[in-house]
Amino acid sequence: MRVQGYIIHTRPFQDEKVLLDILTKEAGLIRSVWRKKAKEARVSPGSFLLMEFELSGRSELKSVRSAEALESPVLLQGNALYSAFYVHELIERLLPVGLPLEPLFVLYRWLITHLQGEAPIAPLLRLFELGVFEELGIQVNMSATSRGEPLESQQLYQLHHRFGLRPYYGEQPKVKPIMYLDGAAALAYAEGRWDNRQVLMLAKELHRAWLDHALGARVLKSRSLLPSKPYDGERLWHVPLFRFSV
Repeated sequence: MRVQGYIIHTRPFQDEKVLLDILTKEAGLIRSVWRKKAKEARVSPGSFLLMEFELSGRSELKSVRSAEALESPVLLQGNALYSAFYVHELIERLLPVGLPLEPLFVLYRWLITHLQGEAPIAPLLRLFELGVFEELGIQVNMSATSRGEPLESQQLYQLHHRFGLRPYYGEQPKVKPIMYLDGAAALAYAEGRWDNRQVLMLAKELHRAWLDHALGARVLKSRSLLPSKPYDGERLWHVPLFRFSV
């Protein structure tokens, strides 16, 4: 089997062998083992480099028969590099093995290309997280209530993992929501207004909570590498509150 892909993670395995996790265009996330040649004993394949792999084996763990670079590697440093580590950890923790997800492969390729440039990093990460939600079928519906009713700009809503958006009328909630937000804020997020600072703040809080729910007890270690600023905006019942309407 021949596939194109990027190496997401490497780790030593027995003598002169390396385990490779590869995000591929054709088959999604693949776990494989690569036997090094004697002259490559201290060398491991690098990340951010599109390669063509020839794989064999019927089990989930494939054998790499050959690997060839298809282009020059993307060079990342500083926060861009740490952001890529974070994305790799998301892929490792959330993607099922062997499930073709070509749109996510395309999104990853787009992401690392733009991380190499001058684009702001936060919108890039939020868009990638959104792509993960959509491909795994766990996206957030922010364009209508949980009953399918259209949102009203000035109406306040509460957002829950299980129930989605529900109108909020001032009562103390029995179950703590992820956030409170008015209809205008929810629609701005749904429209993808990533150039808006408030949308990015909302998305950061929302995506973190959504990812924590999807990950369960698993912790993303790479988060500690990224700049972190706690939410310091308006709150209701100690829960973040976002208002866009005037």
